[in-house]
Amino acid sequence: MELLSAVIPLLASSLVQLWEELQTVYGLDAELKKLQSSVAMIQAVLNDAQERQQIRNAVKHLLNELSQAAYDANDILDEVATERQRCQLIKYASVRNFLAPINPKRELFKREICLRVKDIEHRLDSIARRCPLSELTQRSAPQRQQSYQTTSLTPSLVLGRESDKQKIKNMLLPMAEVTDHSITVIPIFGMPGIGKTTLSQLVCNDESVKNHFELTLWVYVSQDFDMMMIMKTIIESIDGFQCDFVSLDNLQKELRKKLSGRRYLLVLDDVWHVSPQDWERIKNFLYSGAQGSKIIVTTRIEEVANIMATSPPYRLQRLSNDECWSLVCQYALARDRNAMVDLDRYKMYVVNKCRGLPLAAITLGYRLFRETDRSKWSAILQSEAWEFTGMDGYISHAVSLSYQYLPQYLKPCFAYFSIIPKGFEFEKEFIIQLWIAQNFIRPSGRERMEDIASDYFDSLMQSSFFQHSNFDHKSRRRRYIMHDVVHEFARHIAAEECSVVEPGKGWFGSASIRHLSLKYDLFDRNISNISPRLRGENNLSEEVYKCKGLHTLILVGGSTSYLMAVPDDLADRLQSLRTLNLSNLGLALLPESIGDLKHLRCLQLQNTNIIRLPESVSHLYNLQTLVLRNCYFLEELPKDTRNLRKLRNLDLHLDGNSRMTLAPEGTHTRGNLRFMPPDIGLLTDLQTLSRYIVSTRLHCGLSQLRDLNNLHGELLIARLDLVFKAAEAVEANLMSKEHINRLELTWNYSNITEAVAHSIGYEEKKYVLKNLRPHTNLKELGIVGYGGTSFPTWVGDPSFSNLVTLWICNCDNCFNLPPLGQLPKLKYLYIKEMHRVQHLDCSFCGSNKQRFPSLEKLHLETMSGLEEWCGADDCVLPSLRELVIKNCFALDQLKHKFPALKKLVIEASRRFVGLSEFPALKSLEVKTTDDWIWSSWSVVSLLPSLTLSGLQRRTLPFNIQGSHALIRRLEISHCNQLLSLPDDWLPTSLLYLAIKHCPELHTLPKGLPKLIKLEDLEIENCRHLKYLPVGLRNMASLARLEISDCPGLLCLPNDGFPSKLQFLSISNCPELLLQCLGMGDQGWFTLQHNLQVWIDGELQTSLVHHYPQFTQALNISR
Repeated sequence: MELLSAVIPLLASSLVQLWEELQTVYGLDAELKKLQSSVAMIQAVLNDAQERQQIRNAVKHLLNELSQAAYDANDILDEVATERQRCQLIKYASVRNFLAPINPKRELFKREICLRVKDIEHRLDSIARRCPLSELTQRSAPQRQQSYQTTSLTPSLVLGRESDKQKIKNMLLPMAEVTDHSITVIPIFGMPGIGKTTLSQLVCNDESVKNHFELTLWVYVSQDFDMMMIMKTIIESIDGFQCDFVSLDNLQKELRKKLSGRRYLLVLDDVWHVSPQDWERIKNFLYSGAQGSKIIVTTRIEEVANIMATSPPYRLQRLSNDECWSLVCQYALARDRNAMVDLDRYKMYVVNKCRGLPLAAITLGYRLFRETDRSKWSAILQSEAWEFTGMDGYISHAVSLSYQYLPQYLKPCFAYFSIIPKGFEFEKEFIIQLWIAQNFIRPSGRERMEDIASDYFDSLMQSSFFQHSNFDHKSRRRRYIMHDVVHEFARHIAAEECSVVEPGKGWFGSASIRHLSLKYDLFDRNISNISPRLRGENNLSEEVYKCKGLHTLILVGGSTSYLMAVPDDLADRLQSLRTLNLSNLGLALLPESIGDLKHLRCLQLQNTNIIRLPESVSHLYNLQTLVLRNCYFLEELPKDTRNLRKLRNLDLHLDGNSRMTLAPEGTHTRGNLRFMPPDIGLLTDLQTLSRYIVSTRLHCGLSQLRDLNNLHGELLIARLDLVFKAAEAVEANLMSKEHINRLELTWNYSNITEAVAHSIGYEEKKYVLKNLRPHTNLKELGIVGYGGTSFPTWVGDPSFSNLVTLWICNCDNCFNLPPLGQLPKLKYLYIKEMHRVQHLDCSFCGSNKQRFPSLEKLHLETMSGLEEWCGADDCVLPSLRELVIKNCFALDQLKHKFPALKKLVIEASRRFVGLSEFPALKSLEVKTTDDWIWSSWSVVSLLPSLTLSGLQRRTLPFNIQGSHALIRRLEISHCNQLLSLPDDWLPTSLLYLAIKHCPELHTLPKGLPKLIKLEDLEIENCRHLKYLPVGLRNMASLARLEISDCPGLLCLPNDGFPSKLQFLSISNCPELLLQCLGMGDQGWFTLQHNLQVWIDGELQTSLVHHYPQFTQALNISR
């Protein structure tokens, strides 16, 4: 019923729009008058029902019948409007021609409409006879608010938690330095809505905390304690890029690598369930961090807090009355502090309502803030919403109050969240698409529906209905999460119309259900068709079809490993669908019958294996959103896509196609889509077109972009090598597309003949790019495969004052780079595969006094001709933090000053003469076959982190004084000729040491046991290594030892390992394992009781059961 409230106004407006035409042409004057009267009655009755908090069950049943009638009336009008549009598209002169007396379809269509209208009348008459008038009255609709306050009200200080914050800080920042390798885990627990997450955010944002920890990481956990998800999220938070590892073994290796030697603060937010075994497993992956690393856990469950704690859990108490009062005032009086007099009289009443819960206080304060008429504050505070008893827990009262006083147009938007499964993270763009498809968004003048929906979303967030969650590094979009209690409330108010089918739970379909989500764990991974499994033990398929009036069907939580086909009868049995989401499934084809879903507005096929869409998709005249994001197998779109005149979003984005913060690798047009359907330019309502591929086919050129000036977000234009005349580029009209903030322009001359490529002169190529000048609002720009010899003047022009990210790749004919140093806000610059560029001179840095004022990250990769990067003596890059130089073989030195540089990566630079001192440098990664690194050892040895790779030496220099070095993290890898390391070469300051992929290495240095500070030791793929040095038990701080892919390693040290060792992993070391199994009861060493032993990637929870001889060999004490 809440969701229906959004449909009723649409019904009325649709009737007005169609009235004049339909009453004369269709001959349905009488029927439509009755339908109009019926709609008015339904709207009035439902308005009254929504104002009431208690309605008898008998009346609720009648209201449900009334709702079904309203939905059916909406379907009728939708079909009439769709038929009119179809007729116009097939070039009938007008609807009158189609419905002329000689046309037999006229009578058939009229008869069907009449029968359906009369059916609605009969149902309404029946409801009226059974409806007790004393229970329901016809109340006129409240005046719709024209604007809704969205002012940010985030307080600079969260009142009432200063003491709690200081106590948590004291646990994080001990006065004495930590001396052991254990990780401190601080659980914060308390009831829902008491502020656990907010307190953790306050602590993490404190300057002293941020300065103390090198890394601050945040993972939202929720009900499922998924180790792989947690590890992926941590890795992505560190790197800022998508983590594609799928095996637990690779994830744990990568996680240890990223954390090694770094002091971190990790927050595991909203943990519901965890077993001691799972917690021990993941905790051991986290030990590679530096001493002093800490973990904060927030949970509402004391048992979880006790399982995870290493110190007494911190119970968060309710706020005092005065603190609650201050918090309410801070929000309620944000606009007008003079209103304090009006609010003060309600103090005791207010604090009694809040019951010490911050969320209740914030919700109430924000509600009072939105009500500018202070005379109504008394009514709000005395609202019966506070007496809401449909759910347990005090916080439900605050949620109920906040919901009741939402503007009417926001209520269905909130209720619709009930189809999102509990704990499910969602993106703003996803929700907006769903809302628009359900006609929840009310037009306002010329404002875009997407912008209005965005305001709706922000308003609900400011009302604390949901909150920020993790950042999705794959889609580069922020994700959100709804508090479980709020979600329960949404499910409560939308129970008759929305349902989420959970795995393993019984469920029965109902005609009253209009919106349905199926969690895809219900289906077997091995099935090839959805129908047989759905008709299994729970008869789920038939239960779905019982919801014959479904408007939304979403499959949640799937994977492309789920092979499925959409049943052919889906469109016939669920004819009212507005939204169909089949994302994340192994779906290759759709049935032709999909085109019969005449009401469909939103079709989401993201991350599927779809190869092509049936031509019938072009008959979906109401389609507004078509999501084909990351459909790499997609070969073509329907040739009549131009008929989808209501299409607003065509999402063809491929995550591998361009990286907005990393230069693209490999090909420039990924995926199998090679051309666009003709006349895309007719779709002038398009707001999103993430990719356009130029072709020589008729009506498929750049001119199709000319009138698409409403495009927002990102746009990739591919195959610009097929633009042979500069005048064609003018047709794209990019300067008029002011809402595009990410643009990539790509050429691919490898796909055209050499003769054709050379027939286009260099000047003509330059003018093509010149005429593709975008609007200066652009934030991210990529130029890939450009064939000119120089860049037009707009590239690097300081008028592009909003440009933050720029990548220029594979422009192999260019001799110089544009003056990019003039771009005032440029933060990320990636230049790759520019082989003819020999010098980066003053023209590159620009003529401004301050060059690259904002640049933080610079990558120079695969520039074989680059010999010199020179500039004025006073050329300083003040903000540069990361510099990566790869495969620039001729570049021999860096002359510029980098006062803020923290990370330097140099790979395959043979002639490099050495390094200067960089005052802020923390990490150096070097891959070289030359010896220049040793001439810079006095600088290198003072860095905290060093990676050496590709050294072509049999041994390292003996004259290097490692004992005086300050290196804490050292990795030596891919040194194919390395036989040994000098005995006393390793710095005694080391906390982390990794020796990897050195196949000829026979021995480790005898001085290894002297590294008494070493905490983490990894040895990987050293195939000729036979022994570990004697004396490892003296390494007092060693907590982790991992040995993998060392087939020649014969045995572990006879004198044992140190007592603090907590994690031992042995993988793919067959000789070592056989030796251990053959030791019998001789015993090698005794270890502490909490050691975890991993063998070939599996945690051995019971070594006696799995490897009895190995247990005797290790002699693990219990």
